[in-house]
Amino acid sequence: MIYQSFYVMGECTVKQEWGIFMNKACSKGNRRLHAISLTRKERFKYRACLVLLLVLNIGIIGAWFWKKMDERVPGHIYLFQNQDAQIDFGVPLEGNCKEAEDVIAITNGKPIQGSRQYFGLDRPVRVRASALGSYQAELKLFGIFHYKYIQFDVIEKAKVMPSGRAVGLYIQSDGIMVLGTSEIQGEDGFSYEPAKDILQPGDTIRKVEGTKVGDIDQVVELLQKKKGNRVMLEIARGGNVIQVKLDKVMTKEGEYKIGVWLREDTEGIGTLSFVTEKNQFAALGHGITDIDTGKLVRLSEGSVYPAKIEDIQKGEAGSPGELIGSVSLGESNCIGAIKSNTPLGITGEITGNGYQYQEGQALPVGLKQEVEEGKAWIMCQIADKVEKYEVEVEEINVNSKDNKGIVLRVTDKRLLKKSGGIVQGMSGAPILQNGKVVGAVTHVFVNDPTGGYGTFMENML
Repeated sequence: MIYQSFYVMGECTVKQEWGIFMNKACSKGNRRLHAISLTRKERFKYRACLVLLLVLNIGIIGAWFWKKMDERVPGHIYLFQNQDAQIDFGVPLEGNCKEAEDVIAITNGKPIQGSRQYFGLDRPVRVRASALGSYQAELKLFGIFHYKYIQFDVIEKAKVMPSGRAVGLYIQSDGIMVLGTSEIQGEDGFSYEPAKDILQPGDTIRKVEGTKVGDIDQVVELLQKKKGNRVMLEIARGGNVIQVKLDKVMTKEGEYKIGVWLREDTEGIGTLSFVTEKNQFAALGHGITDIDTGKLVRLSEGSVYPAKIEDIQKGEAGSPGELIGSVSLGESNCIGAIKSNTPLGITGEITGNGYQYQEGQALPVGLKQEVEEGKAWIMCQIADKVEKYEVEVEEINVNSKDNKGIVLRVTDKRLLKKSGGIVQGMSGAPILQNGKVVGAVTHVFVNDPTGGYGTFMENML
C-alpha cells in the first residue's frame, strides 16, 4: 500500500519508512500523523485529471499561437512583375513553390529541387516574379505539418493619383428597397398588414406584375391598375430572385396599398480615394448601405458630383462627428459615373476636369506586405482644399478579409483640433506611407474618434 501523508505541524520528530510512518512522542504531547491511502482507481483518476489539464493547456496555447500566426500570414499576396518584394512574417513556416523558374526567393531560399523553390518564413524572404500570372506555394509548420496554401498573384506595376477630395455620391438602386412593413386601415375601418411575413427589410422590389419598376410612383401606379385584390411582385433577397404574392387593401381614400415603406435612391458625401491612368476611380473603401436596413444598395446607376464642405461636427467619444456640406446635383454638374457598389468601396469613371488623372500627382501603389507600423499620412478635405495630416499605423492584419486590415490613429494636432479625429465623410481618404498609396480610411471608432480602420490599397484596385 502506498501512502500520501498530510503532516501535522508541531515540535515533533517523524521517521518515514517505505509505506509506513513511525510516530514518536512530541515534546508537547503525543500526536499521531494520519496517512491517506489512494486506491489504484483513485490514482488513475488523479493522473487522468493531470493529463487532461496538460492537454487543455497545450490546446489553449496552440489555438492562441495558431490564431496569431493566421493573422500574420495571408492566404493571398499580390506581387508586382519584375519588382522585389520582401516578406517578413516571422513565423516557423517553410514553403515550397512549384513555379521556381518564375517566383524566386533571392534571399533565404534553398537550392531549387526539381521544379520547386523552398523558402522559410521564420526570417525575411525576398521574392521576385518575372511573369504575370498566379502561383501557389504550400506552407508547412516547422517544415513538417501542412498549414495552408498561399497564392501569389503577379500583376503589372500600378500608379494612381491620390485624391482626398470630398464628393457627392448619388445612387439609383436596381429596384425599390423595402425598409419595413406597416399596418394600413382599409375602407371598412379594420387594420391590415398584407406584407407582414412576406416582405422583409432589405428586399428589393424589381417588378410589379411583370413590369420593371424604377421609382416609388411607378409602384403606386401599377398597384392601382392591377385588377383584383392580389398582386405579384418579383423581389431580390440575399442574392436570390423570388416571386411573392400579397393582397392589396383599398383604403378610405380610394387607393390600393400594400403596407410597405420604400426607398428608391441614396445620396451622401464621401471622399474620392484615387484615380487611375485610365481615369477609373475608387472611393469610400466600403460599400454604400441603406441607413435603415444596413443592406448594401443594389446599384442601377449612380453619379458623382462636386461637394462643398460648409461645417464640421466634431467627433466625441460615443458620438462620431461628420462633414456637413452641400452637393450640386444636375447633369451639368456631374463629374463621374458610378459603375459598382461593393463591400470594399465604389468604383467608376471620372469625367470632370480638375478631378481626372494627372501624372505629376501620381504615386506608386504599396501592397499590404509593404505597410509598416509607424508614421503615415492621410489626405482629406475638411475645408476648401485637400491637406495631408499625420497619422500612426498601430496595427496591421494582412489576413483581414474585410476593409479593416489597418488600425490607425490621428496624431496631427491640426486635424484633432478641427474635427476631433476621423469623422463620417472621411471614408475613402487615401493613406500614404513611404511615398506610396497603401490604403484608405474606412471606419471611425465610435468610442474614440481619434482612431479608426483602413483598408489595403490592393482591395480597391
